[in-house]
Amino acid sequence: MKLRYKYTVDDAVLEVFSSAKKRHREELLRIFTSLASDPFLRGDWIQKDNTGRDCQIKRFGPWAVTYWPEHIGSLVHIIDVERLS
Repeated sequence: MKLRYKYTVDDAVLEVFSSAKKRHREELLRIFTSLASDPFLRGDWIQKDNTGRDCQIKRFGPWAVTYWPEHIGSLVHIIDVERLS
């Protein structure tokens, strides 16, 4: 049986998403879906949040996405997105 994860996005991510061009929104949706389909994916580096939780930061082309998996709830929380170039 394959576990199905869902993703959540923080308000800051929603702001970036809503102001992005259509093709960038499509790229971000693919990235978010890929993170939910592989919630054990390790980031390129780790940054602790204000609670001490390890947040993964992964680069996807021009995007840096910060996220953390919540395995008990089968969720991937996407808390930041930044366009690098």
